[in-house]
Amino acid sequence: MADKAWKAVERRVAECLGGRRIPVTGVDRHGADVETPTLAVQVKYGRNRPSYLADWLDGICGVASGKGKTGLVVWSSRRERQGDAIVLMRLRDFVAWHGPVTGGEDER
Repeated sequence: MADKAWKAVERRVAECLGGRRIPVTGVDRHGADVETPTLAVQVKYGRNRPSYLADWLDGICGVASGKGKTGLVVWSSRRERQGDAIVLMRLRDFVAWHGPVTGGEDER
């Protein structure tokens, strides 16, 4: 039987980051879908990304690539501490910047 689409996406993200997919137990909704030695990642698939988010990211990535830089969006809400803002970037840019996240004792 073929993987569900979301499982396949989690496997591809794990491969891209040099990590491993954590099987769903149903116990921990906030647990990691993918782990590397330094990252715990939740992978979201099938949800509509707000169009403004795609516009912001496309815009800054276009400007940044023309300057040989990596674009990202820092997103915060009113009355939110600056350190709690969310940083968004494309997965391919993250991997190009950091490479696969390999090494450490958890490596298999």
